[in-house]
Amino acid sequence: MTKVLIPTKPDDTHSIYVQQALDKKGHKGLLWYTADFPEQQKHTFELWDNNLYWYSRGTEFTINNNHEFDVVWVRRPRRPVLPTSIHPDDKENATNENAAFFKTFWQVIAPTAFWINPISSLQGVNCKLQQLKLAAELGLKTPETLISNDPTKIKNFIINYKEGDVIYKTLYPVFWMNENDLRLTYTKEIRLENLPSNMVLQNTPGIFQKKIQKAFELRVTYFGDHAITVKLRSQEHPKGIMDWRYIPTHELIVEAFILPDDIHKKCKALMEKFGIVFGCFDFIVTPDNDYYFLEVNEQGQFLWIEEVNPDIKMLDAFTEFLINGSRDFSWKKSNRSVSLLDFKNDMIEIQTKAMEIHKDPGMFF
Repeated sequence: MTKVLIPTKPDDTHSIYVQQALDKKGHKGLLWYTADFPEQQKHTFELWDNNLYWYSRGTEFTINNNHEFDVVWVRRPRRPVLPTSIHPDDKENATNENAAFFKTFWQVIAPTAFWINPISSLQGVNCKLQQLKLAAELGLKTPETLISNDPTKIKNFIINYKEGDVIYKTLYPVFWMNENDLRLTYTKEIRLENLPSNMVLQNTPGIFQKKIQKAFELRVTYFGDHAITVKLRSQEHPKGIMDWRYIPTHELIVEAFILPDDIHKKCKALMEKFGIVFGCFDFIVTPDNDYYFLEVNEQGQFLWIEEVNPDIKMLDAFTEFLINGSRDFSWKKSNRSVSLLDFKNDMIEIQTKAMEIHKDPGMFF
């Protein structure tokens, strides 16, 4: 039986689906809601006889030592949340102490496990500029890019292109929530007259890129060396011209696609450069059949693909990857493959309960 530790947050549907699928396959997935520390969790590390042991107790688990897990899926861990009972004068020190203790976890827990992805890789791979630089060095086409908070540089970059030939993206996902809905930032065409004041530009750095003409888009999800590629027919929907995420899920057309071998090899090389074993790549394919790399998300969403096209068994592929616990992984659909729909009702029930019990500060660790 494969034992998987899943550091996550209570509203993450991916981790719940995966835990349920692992259970059905006879394996064990432990959802570790990291923001519960320290108020709802106790952790102890002991070092003696040249051995390091980890003991942990939470609302729904007990861990005996640091050799229990075969795989660690670093899904969506969140920072510790301090109890409100801490005196204001002590809050800064308590925050620093808990943060330092929390950082210790990632260096010492499950030292022999297969990590998805290794902690040492995260700082590099989550830098968008570094992604573009390395992708270009490996021979992948990338859009001409400016990342800046300098109003003059930003305006000059826009002026250098024809009207409407520059797009804007945020460096970090941005959203606003109110009682009735959730608002997100998407890729937008940007013109000089759309720009805010110089003060706003200087205080909110962003990504500005030459707009690439699209025939369609690709999402390539790597499970170790195994890739599942889907074609997103975004340009056939009026809401998807700039960003396919605008398209309502039930209206997006997603099809299986064969990635050219040279692009596949370059994606694998990029993953090796960053030291990651899982990632979701985004590409634009132009009317001239050029492939433009946009980014790789080392913990991107992938189950939505199966929601849109149930024939593409993303949940089964990922859980088999976890069970295999190796970069040298190959997956084939079979009669025993689990499906996302098998767990829909249980997922909703588990998620509702988790959000009532566990904390979620919204801040990545």
